[in-house]
Amino acid sequence: MRIYLYPIALIGFVIFWGLASKPLPVQTLFNDYWPSALTMIFGSFVAGVTPLGGGAVAFPVFTKVLDINALDSKYFSLLIQSVGMSFASLFLISRRAVILWRPLVYCLPLSCVVIPATLYSGLHNNDWIKFAFSEFILLTACVIWLCQHSVQQKKHPLENKVPLLILSSVIGSFLSASIGSGSDVVMFFMLVFILKYPLKQAIPTTVLLMAFNALNASAWLLYLKPVQLSEFVINSWWAAALVVAIGAPFGAWILLIIRESILRKLIYIIIIFELSTTVFIAKLPLAFNLTLIISSLLVLATIFINLHQQNKRRHHKKL
Repeated sequence: MRIYLYPIALIGFVIFWGLASKPLPVQTLFNDYWPSALTMIFGSFVAGVTPLGGGAVAFPVFTKVLDINALDSKYFSLLIQSVGMSFASLFLISRRAVILWRPLVYCLPLSCVVIPATLYSGLHNNDWIKFAFSEFILLTACVIWLCQHSVQQKKHPLENKVPLLILSSVIGSFLSASIGSGSDVVMFFMLVFILKYPLKQAIPTTVLLMAFNALNASAWLLYLKPVQLSEFVINSWWAAALVVAIGAPFGAWILLIIRESILRKLIYIIIIFELSTTVFIAKLPLAFNLTLIISSLLVLATIFINLHQQNKRRHHKKL
């Protein structure tokens, strides 16, 4: 029965989408908001196959290419991930992917508190959100690199790391509510770098976590304490919802069969795209751009030093 979980949910969602009252006629919806649907074809795939989330594609494209307000881009990222990440989660569960449920038990309750507290905290400055997102993506590059060289080490007992899991839940939930994504990457760092779980066990777990946080944020934004969503956010959601309901599970399927080395390269390409568009297209204040450039150079220096140390160790072993 589990194998039919995703197909049944998808059929139900397609029926809902077809019968629901939409803000615009279907043809007008796609004629006017096709860039949102097109963006999420790739964004939903990234959401399913990496720990970055669909916001890693949607946010830079919307804010820098389409010149959409950063707050609207954040709201759209959260609302659309509530669909894409949820369907990716259902697909992974239906395919019996390895999911680390115990770490989730420690993280989910706190996110119920941190997400709404951050959403309504007033941290809505347009430039600050763009800058914070790029710094977060840069940190992600460092996390992925560090994790690449730690997975062969011995796993740490989960019981000894519960305080760190709780802290990661707070940080990840704060990031997700501030910039539209983040809890998945923080959890990925905890599972792979700290607890030494394999990449292909960690990513399905992060997908479930981000699905929960996106649903949590969406419930607050739409029902519990509604905010005034722009026409762009609402219409883009309707244009892209069916795309992500299929695209994110497709990414999750690729995750189950792809080699980890290729997966890492894909993540690095997305990160380079995000940072490049921020520095050269986003028109941030000079102080923000300088900080991003310096941060990027520091990350590159860290990677090169790490590579040099590894080469030295290999050389000594040969001797």
